[in-house]
Amino acid sequence: MKSMEKIDGVIELRNGVVERIKQCNLFILDIDGTFYLSGKPFEGSRKFVDIVEQLGKKFVFLTNNSNRTIDSYVEEFKNIGFNLSKEHFITAGVATAEYLFEEFGPAKVYIVGTDEIKEEFKRVGLNVVEENPEIVVVTFDKTLTYEKIKKATQFVANGALFVVTNPDLNCPSDEGPLPDAGAIASVIRKAAGVYPNIVFGKPEPKLLEMVMRRYNISPTETCMIGDRLYTDILAGIQSGTWTALVLTGEATLEQAEKGPIKPHIIAKDIGVIAEMLIK
Repeated sequence: MKSMEKIDGVIELRNGVVERIKQCNLFILDIDGTFYLSGKPFEGSRKFVDIVEQLGKKFVFLTNNSNRTIDSYVEEFKNIGFNLSKEHFITAGVATAEYLFEEFGPAKVYIVGTDEIKEEFKRVGLNVVEENPEIVVVTFDKTLTYEKIKKATQFVANGALFVVTNPDLNCPSDEGPLPDAGAIASVIRKAAGVYPNIVFGKPEPKLLEMVMRRYNISPTETCMIGDRLYTDILAGIQSGTWTALVLTGEATLEQAEKGPIKPHIIAKDIGVIAEMLIK
């Protein structure tokens, strides 16, 4: 790898990468830690949306947050000044539900999750149950109880398919890190003595591939932007896209420089990437 070079506030890990990213037609973005933190947009977020739209390029939010519906994101973004459509959002929870229905039809599913996400699983045609499930799905559950963990553990130990919507151990917030689906699933895994059969969400490339197919845009014309190396950036690498790490969330500059997962560029925030696209 060539030595790092600073270009207009962006650290380029390989020469020529900035120019390639500027030619991208699709930008896939993480939300929490990348575009906003706990619902509060970063200073450069509006600039990014405005510039991408002015350039006639596409952007889609792809989040590992699995406790929310797409409608709730549309409403939330409207409340903070961004009038976006459902097509601008894909969540790991909804994508998991769609995948399970495609693979297993109207299977019986026990969900460690909120009532909101349970409705999404019902909407796609899955049979959400409280007893004798064929599949156990663990999500990012802010309504988590011991009873939920106990039931999930027993169902998995008795042979139910063990599915985790995303591998994140924590979710960033303005209060500090919150236990995410990966942390909840680790308790069930250790208690049941069974590893998950399927882990969805980033860095699983299925999600990015779904987005690129939707817009008929190739990986070489796509850039994944996120704040986590082991989910966002690794997902982009495994999908063959360009990758941009922002330093407004989990990963630090030192981790990006010294760790095994290398983004193509590193930027202070998403606003710096927006400026890069027009320079």
